[in-house]
Amino acid sequence: MYKGIWIVIWELLWMPRIVFAQAPAAQDTPVEVKVMTYNIRIASPPSKGWEYTDLHAVAEVINREKPDLVALQEVDVYTERSGKASHQARELGELTGMHWHFAKAIDRSGGDYGVAVLSQYPIVSTQSFQLPVTAHSEGEIRGCALITVQVGGREVGFMSAHLDHQSDEDRLLQVKTLNGILRKYRNLPVIFGADLNMEQCNPIVRRLKAQVSFLCDSCTLTFPSDTPMVTLDYLMLNRKALKDFEVIEYKVIPEVYASDHRPVVLQLKMKVE
Repeated sequence: MYKGIWIVIWELLWMPRIVFAQAPAAQDTPVEVKVMTYNIRIASPPSKGWEYTDLHAVAEVINREKPDLVALQEVDVYTERSGKASHQARELGELTGMHWHFAKAIDRSGGDYGVAVLSQYPIVSTQSFQLPVTAHSEGEIRGCALITVQVGGREVGFMSAHLDHQSDEDRLLQVKTLNGILRKYRNLPVIFGADLNMEQCNPIVRRLKAQVSFLCDSCTLTFPSDTPMVTLDYLMLNRKALKDFEVIEYKVIPEVYASDHRPVVLQLKMKVE
């Protein structure tokens, strides 16, 4: 009987301490995420002409920065101009060691043309969208790629898009389409990289700001890469991402060879819940 009492007393005194000692420690270190957006001009360096492609040069730009997520615009797949055997999104994934997703916008040069994303994180899901132009327009249908990934135990969305370069009328319709996509994913933190083909002073940008936040008021110039005169390329966060992440750095990389656009890089830190 006395032996049984001492066993109970021992359990009451010591078992909670043992359980507490074995409990996992809380996650103290915030997760950092590095993001890039890059219009790669179908990997055709401006100094070489459209008949020449240098995908390795684009990969070197990405590998130097070591981003976790990359939004790509002007991507060719099996085209005559870039090589009928060349799938630029897949090859860049192989050259950078990243997962990839391509979203077709239109048929071009005997193949496909659109946007893509690269990810160091395994891709959980993918979506591809076309951004339309107005009736009888001479503008170009453009693409939007959206993936979801797991970052620090949370699901995060990542988007790449490219808007028409010819008319505000078409860009307005494309922004309305983007806003519809972003509204659908408003409960998910979404990081968004794009060549908008317009500066922030354009009134159409205000429409997009209903869904995303631009991270600089006077963003560094991005185009053309050798002597930049305008800002066309941006990294943005939707409202949920703005709550979930702290912005550490936003910068433009002074790369002049690989494309006529300079890449933009964003460093984020996930806020601890």
